[in-house]
Amino acid sequence: LLRGGRGELRQAEDAFRHVEALGRADGPLNLARVYIREGRVTRDAPEALERAAAFDPPAPAWSLLWFGGLVDVQNGNLDRAIGNFEQILEGGFAEAVGRGFDVSRDYRVLLELGRSLHLKALRERGDENRLRRETLLEAAASRFEEVLEVEPENLAAHWGLKQVFDDLGDHDAAARHAAAHARYKPDDFFNDPATT
Repeated sequence: LLRGGRGELRQAEDAFRHVEALGRADGPLNLARVYIREGRVTRDAPEALERAAAFDPPAPAWSLLWFGGLVDVQNGNLDRAIGNFEQILEGGFAEAVGRGFDVSRDYRVLLELGRSLHLKALRERGDENRLRRETLLEAAASRFEEVLEVEPENLAAHWGLKQVFDDLGDHDAAARHAAAHARYKPDDFFNDPATT
């Protein structure tokens, strides 16, 4: 699964089917991860998440919310995705605390919440929706800024803020984040296998 090539994903799918057959919730949970990576989000990933939630014990709640949110974003269910990501950030998962996890400050969740809020804002068109659009854009900016508090050089957060500030009409702030994105972005030439 971590290598992510087509053949490796097929092997991972087979392995996780066997894990599910052994009666373990991490089997269907990881199948959902494979399906998300392959773009199989309309039927396969949601069904795998439902199976993972139905096990006794079920898959961890924060994992179900995370992968469910990713599926919802890809399927355009932004309200449900936003709700999932916000619920993760609220924390309070006894099992997570017992393992020493603090999922309430996970920058990946903050990023996906910021992106989802931005996408939802883009759906609010016209003058009659201007206030709602601006409120969503400001909420997205707030989440991207929280990412930068944890990881100041995060490319996705800087790019997200560039887009949000452009949409808000604050072109100076957008330019600052575009410049930060360009400054922190790795040089494509040196990362190209053909040049190394």
